[in-house]
Amino acid sequence: MPRVAWATDSRPSRLAGHPATRETIMKVRRGKFSGAVGNEVYVSSKQGQVVRSRPRRPPSATPDRQRLRDNLSRVASLWHTLSNQQFAAWAAAAKKEGMLPYRFFCQINATLAAYGQPRLLDPPKREKLRPNPVEALEIRNPRGEFTMRLRVPEPPAQFTFVFGLRSCSRGISVPRRNGVLLGPLPQAVRGWSAITDLYVNKFGQPPPGTRVFIWTRQLLNGRTDALKLTFADVPPPEH
Repeated sequence: MPRVAWATDSRPSRLAGHPATRETIMKVRRGKFSGAVGNEVYVSSKQGQVVRSRPRRPPSATPDRQRLRDNLSRVASLWHTLSNQQFAAWAAAAKKEGMLPYRFFCQINATLAAYGQPRLLDPPKREKLRPNPVEALEIRNPRGEFTMRLRVPEPPAQFTFVFGLRSCSRGISVPRRNGVLLGPLPQAVRGWSAITDLYVNKFGQPPPGTRVFIWTRQLLNGRTDALKLTFADVPPPEH
């Protein structure tokens, strides 16, 4: 009859190479506790301690997210239509960027698609973007005629885009997230680009006493520069 060994050692066991974590540690919590540990949520209620699983909600399919998925799907399908010569050209261009050909192709064309530009079957020429010349945001409200414009002392890249957020409190100096795409930067007239319609069509007219954040970004051959931020406060109507 085989001998059976019973574990009598009371010392805690450890898996070699796998230290204990908040998700794997086998420690029983005592007393009242509220909060999340791993995939479990603890709640102290009138009926006592309650433990439930953390809900996993799929991200909501907003129009922007759906548009992004559609763009990526079209770009991936386009990759399979390339000729052998085009494959070789993308591979050579991707090697200079230190990327895989497919990733480089998707990066360039997904960026173009996101900004409403035509997709490319051949790798674009790499050109260096000049510094973004767009400067301060100015908001005026003379006699209730609300206007917004950006100072543009010199021409930016051919494709420059405007982003914005809904107006917020003047106490906010740094926005928590980047803005949403409003549209292409209108052509400047005498050093000023009017963006009133771009903003109002998306968010409506902001009330006086609030703050508006605006970003601009240049696009050239599927490559973008960093978002450039500016903001201004909405003044009361001038009589």
